[in-house]
Amino acid sequence: MAIATGMTSCKKDDIDETGSANVKVVNASTTSSPQGFYLANKTVVQGGLAFGNASDGYVVANSGNNLTLQFRNDGSSAAYASTNANFDKGKYYTVFLAGDGQSARVKVFTDDMAAPSSGKAKVRFVHLSDAAPANVDIRTDATTNIAANLARDNASGYVEVNPGFSSLQVYPAGGTTSAGSFNLSAFASGKIYTVYVTGSTTNSISVRQISHN
Repeated sequence: MAIATGMTSCKKDDIDETGSANVKVVNASTTSSPQGFYLANKTVVQGGLAFGNASDGYVVANSGNNLTLQFRNDGSSAAYASTNANFDKGKYYTVFLAGDGQSARVKVFTDDMAAPSSGKAKVRFVHLSDAAPANVDIRTDATTNIAANLARDNASGYVEVNPGFSSLQVYPAGGTTSAGSFNLSAFASGKIYTVYVTGSTTNSISVRQISHN
C-alpha cells in the first residue's frame, strides 16, 4: 500500500479535480517565435504570444501536482520548452519562457497578490538573462541596490517603491560597471509588478515589466 500511494502521488499531471490555480504567462525569450502555452496538455494561451508580451490578466487553469507545462511554437504540437510544476489550489503563478534555442526553459514563480501599503507600489525582480552576469544587483543609481545578488533563474522578494519610480540599472553583483540603464513605465500606487531581466546576447539585454493587478 505504501508503494502504491507513493507512485500515485508522483504521477504525471496529477490534476486536482476540486479546484484551480491562476496563471499569468510571459514570453521572455528574445528570439522565439510567437508561442502558445499548455498545462497538462490543455490550452491556456492559444498562441500569438510574442517576445515581451504577457497573457491578458490571469487565466484560470488546473491545479495539481507534477503538471506538464509546455510552450509551443504557433502551429506546432511539439514543445519548444517544457517543465513540470505543482500548482496549489487558489494560488497565483507567473510562468516565463526564458532563454533561446537550446537554452530555452520554463520558469515558474508564485505571486503575492496582497496589496501594497497605501500610496506605494510593490515590485519583485526576476533574472532570466543568459548574457548578464550569473548574479546581478538591480540598482536605482550607481550605488543603491533595490535587489542585491540576484541569481539567474531566481526571483527577489517583493519591495515597496514610491509611485513614479521608473529607472533602473543592472550591475554584476558587487560590481562597478553597469550592464545597462533601463527606463520603464512609471510605477503606479496600489499596483503589483514583476520586473525581469532578459537577453541571450550582450546587445539584447533588456529590462521589462509586467503588472499583476
